[in-house]
Amino acid sequence: MIVVIPSTRAVSLEYLEPLIESGARFIVVDDSDGSIKIDHPQFSVYTWKDQDRLLGDHVRAIPRRNGACRDFGFYIAWKESDAHEAIVALDDDCQLEHADFALQVEDILSDKPRPVATGVGRHFNVLDCYSNTAANIYPRGFPYSARADYTPWTFEGQSEGEVTFNLGLWQEIFDVNAIDKLRGPQYNYPDAELTLPSVVVPDGALISVCSMNMHFRREVIPAVYQLLMHIEVMPGWVIDRYGDIWGGFILKTLMDIKGEKMAAGGPTIRHLKEGSYERNIWQEHTCHLVNDEFLAILERSREIIQSADYVGMMSQLTDCFQSEYETSSTILKRYFDHQIPALRSWVEILS
Repeated sequence: MIVVIPSTRAVSLEYLEPLIESGARFIVVDDSDGSIKIDHPQFSVYTWKDQDRLLGDHVRAIPRRNGACRDFGFYIAWKESDAHEAIVALDDDCQLEHADFALQVEDILSDKPRPVATGVGRHFNVLDCYSNTAANIYPRGFPYSARADYTPWTFEGQSEGEVTFNLGLWQEIFDVNAIDKLRGPQYNYPDAELTLPSVVVPDGALISVCSMNMHFRREVIPAVYQLLMHIEVMPGWVIDRYGDIWGGFILKTLMDIKGEKMAAGGPTIRHLKEGSYERNIWQEHTCHLVNDEFLAILERSREIIQSADYVGMMSQLTDCFQSEYETSSTILKRYFDHQIPALRSWVEILS
């Protein structure tokens, strides 16, 4: 098992003890000027200099100064992992409380039967998986356009077949849009409980894949790519904090085309830290404005992309984005000016 953690600060080995004890290997992506030092045989720390050395001009594929820098860790895992090895992605402020966390990951990434999320519409609110949280609470990135008539989903039947990607959920600080913290319901649940340990996200449904706790097989790595962020698209306004959200919409779309299963639920982590909601509101605002446009482009791409390995499908997706460029809004055009070349480099370095 390989664990990927992005950070700009000290990484607490105490938070990670269950995975250390299981023998996991750790890839820490140092998104600072090289300040992280970890003296432990299971940990490798990669700096910006390492990225430049290993990728050359293709380093443009790797975001910097935000959590999407974990893409470099995914690249290293792609090169170093075994064919069917499990990859775990965690944030540095997540504490593991299950001593058998590694065993739970392997159990989740299996073909065991589990219920299927069932509901109306295209977007499934993964916070429906909890039994003791407030109504009308939504994860970061969940489209506002899908909220007005939203009815909580239920979990029915049984789905068999291997799960190759799992979104692990959280206790304590939920990952919600920053502006929702002003007038929305409570979002801190230290004792949050899942209704079921694992549910399948059905074909055609999309979820917010918040990246602080993800588990997946090596084959999926190319599609777990998180998009460039902190891209200025208007004076003083940026595309930010949606690298995992838009990346997750892409991931689920490609998994559907390929006929593979995504699940959500356990194993959970405890999310301990919270950023400045005022700064986060500014970072997320422009993304809220163009989220539906991005989703519409992705839906049209879904009708074009043919099933292949994930590197091949990411290449097809890049071509789809290029074909949509001229008819896109000015905001997305300015974003695609950066993201399309980055995607081409991502495909190249994995090929």
